[in-house]
Amino acid sequence: MKRLISAALIIFASAMTAGAQQGGSVIGGGGVNTRTDNSNDYKPRQRYVCVVPQPQSSSQQYPNVCRATEGRVGGRCRCDGVTGNGTLQLAN
Repeated sequence: MKRLISAALIIFASAMTAGAQQGGSVIGGGGVNTRTDNSNDYKPRQRYVCVVPQPQSSSQQYPNVCRATEGRVGGRCRCDGVTGNGTLQLAN
């Protein structure tokens, strides 16, 4: 009985070894998946906007907002075609 079980284990082990060797010789794939699942793979870029408040003499209630290049949030910025300086903020 011991010989039967040991023969079965040897056959099983050799079959596993042959399968592993065959899987490793796949052309192009290599048989190994190296990609790891990482939830941080996709992070959208932060967007910056320049917010220029309206002068008190203007009848417009809302500030002018334009896209801006990245920089220090809270720093000064300018929008094309708008009078005055604004404050750099992160877009929501």
